[in-house]
Amino acid sequence: MTFEQLEDLFYELKIQASAPGFHGFLCGRLSCGAVEMKDLIDCSSQWLGLEDEAAKGAFNAFETFYQETLSDLQDISFLFKPLLPDDELPLSERLAAVSEWCKNYLSGVGEGMGEEFEVSEDGKEALQDISAIGQISTEFDDGEDEEEGEKDYLELVEYIRIAVQLIFTDLDPSAETEPEPTFH
Repeated sequence: MTFEQLEDLFYELKIQASAPGFHGFLCGRLSCGAVEMKDLIDCSSQWLGLEDEAAKGAFNAFETFYQETLSDLQDISFLFKPLLPDDELPLSERLAAVSEWCKNYLSGVGEGMGEEFEVSEDGKEALQDISAIGQISTEFDDGEDEEEGEKDYLELVEYIRIAVQLIFTDLDPSAETEPEPTFH
């Protein structure tokens, strides 16, 4: 599901939430290990403020979205990307979406943490960095170079992409580790 398709679904269901925020929350929750679809629907419905009828009506669309998101997170070729608006929007709006994605990612991780929450030093650093990115300023000086800002934005999104995959590997007990080479 694309950013626009998720926004359309939210519009159709009269949900007053942002697509990047929801995707961030979902990725954070999925990073903490397996979760039953019903439980995921329940916590998402609560997060989105959906009534039972609306949640039931959107079950198939959300199930597809959850499966796609989990598949992206598990992909060994690192194809995961945070769901963010197109580059057609002004940089300040895209940065606000990045901030919202990061804040809600941390919320999702918090929702999914169990008692035995363990993360590597690199994972801790990645979580701290995502927290800092969530506080990013979207205000610019008029003299700032927009081309440099675009470059910085792309690097920021790339960092988030890699950091989330690192955290996912750390926290998801079902995440496959690379197999040892076999010698014949």
